[in-house]
Amino acid sequence: MEVRIDTVACVGHGVCEALAPHIFEVDDQDKARLVAETLEEEDRGDLENAVNQCPEQALRLLG
Repeated sequence: MEVRIDTVACVGHGVCEALAPHIFEVDDQDKARLVAETLEEEDRGDLENAVNQCPEQALRLLG
């Protein structure tokens, strides 16, 4: 499982961080970034929720 972040589309709303703070954070440039070193199957629900709720559709879950 992999998450791709479109840093051009991301404007730092922080929805992903609010929904899954153990996976995402918004950095100083107002871009989402992964904080989790590995993504586990038990994270799938949080990841899918963050992907679906991203206002800019800047997240994609692969696998």
